[in-house]
Amino acid sequence: MKISEPGIYDLPPEIYHGDPTPEMSLSSSGARTLARDCPAVFWHQRQVQEAKRVFEIGTASHLMILEPERYDARVEVIRGLKKDGSPSEGYTSADAREKRDAARAAGKVPLLPAEDEMLRVMRGVLWADPIARTAFIGGQAEKSLFWRDQEFGIWCRTRPDYLPPHGRYLVDYKTSTSADPREFAKAMLEYGYHMQAAWYLDAVAAVTPHRPEKFAFVVQSKKPPHLVSVCWVDPEAIEIGRALNRYAKGIFRWCLTQREWPNYRDDLNSAPMAHTVNLPAYARQSFQLAQEAGRFEPPAIPDIAA
Repeated sequence: MKISEPGIYDLPPEIYHGDPTPEMSLSSSGARTLARDCPAVFWHQRQVQEAKRVFEIGTASHLMILEPERYDARVEVIRGLKKDGSPSEGYTSADAREKRDAARAAGKVPLLPAEDEMLRVMRGVLWADPIARTAFIGGQAEKSLFWRDQEFGIWCRTRPDYLPPHGRYLVDYKTSTSADPREFAKAMLEYGYHMQAAWYLDAVAAVTPHRPEKFAFVVQSKKPPHLVSVCWVDPEAIEIGRALNRYAKGIFRWCLTQREWPNYRDDLNSAPMAHTVNLPAYARQSFQLAQEAGRFEPPAIPDIAA
């Protein structure tokens, strides 16, 4: 299947991730790699799709929260057995590993029984939260959006977790080690979630008559008691994300045009060269303050004769 017109499509994940546009398209995760790493890493990630446990649990959690009616059909709970017929722990037995690999080959998400139980508990906690439970009602989950960027002419795509029916805001579900908003602010910087928020908002504006005003992350801890917080992304953070997305789109267009996916360079049009590196600014400042306080003066040698 090929997508030749901008719009919102109902596609299975394998078609979306297979990039069905006439030319290579850029996704939010790809933009984050280009802006924060380098084109060579982007190209490698595009060519190699690795099955990672964290991604599989994330996929299963989204199914449990956003599309529970599809959970049982898409998820395979792996109950491995030892050679003596007793249950094995995790994927330590050959039987468990074979069942896991067979589930992946069939296009299913393998989960261990404890992980399946954890997700069911997490769903109960989320739907008991008076704010979070209102985020995923009456809208559409896992729709695929495709559009051409007006400035750079490249194809772009995204797959928002959820499109609320009113269109006033967008919402995304994240599992984390902590639902503390202060910790999530750090994660937002580390993983580029502010870029994701801007990308999703601009995507909806590109394919619908409306531009959502705000973006929220519903964050849930994977640790008991699986607390939930709803975190609105500050407009300033969204504008920073939007500027970084524009930078990534420019890199993507350059690479497509030049048919080259370079290693780390300050300027893509410059020749490869060695780099001069320094300590981060905070480390230099810390050293300077300590030095001014005399922290690094060598100790005097005591006068033994005295």
